[in-house]
Amino acid sequence: MIIIICGTSSSGKSSVCEELKKKLGDSWLIFSTDGYLSMLGNKFLELHPENNKVTIPNDVCYAKKYNDGTFEIIPGELCSKLYLTIPSVLKLLSQQGFNIILDSFITTKDEFNSYKDLMKEFDPHFFYLYASENVIADREEKRGNRLKGSAIHWLKKFNFQVECDLLIDTEKLSKHQIGDLVLSKLKK
Repeated sequence: MIIIICGTSSSGKSSVCEELKKKLGDSWLIFSTDGYLSMLGNKFLELHPENNKVTIPNDVCYAKKYNDGTFEIIPGELCSKLYLTIPSVLKLLSQQGFNIILDSFITTKDEFNSYKDLMKEFDPHFFYLYASENVIADREEKRGNRLKGSAIHWLKKFNFQVECDLLIDTEKLSKHQIGDLVLSKLKK
């Protein structure tokens, strides 16, 4: 089985994935999209406010700065190419008998359909985490390691949410409650 946790940065995906791992046990892998893409090195890992070179275009990843002081993350060719391999890697892991919790960055309906089609034999379940733009911006600022506004810029590109098994408002529920909600949905 594959549990796919979707949402923009600072929506609570990593916290919910960790909570699900605690509830489901050692036989489940957490696959982090950020962790996977971090194999590209410093240009991906250094997308943070202290990096004064973050806006320099490159083949990995950089940020476009807007007049309002916010940033939009722009994947380069290498990042985009590596990102496209994720469904195939998940399929390979699933073929080896692993159950997976995916901390995902699916953004578009085309990406969603690609994941769904490629992994259909492994019972994928999609859960979309969301919060208001103000809450996302507050969480992003409190983390301190995110480029201001980057989560909101990503959020505006999302167009697949209604296709998910369940949409979950992370403003109203704890990670423990969300984990229980996801597990109860899987049992149905």
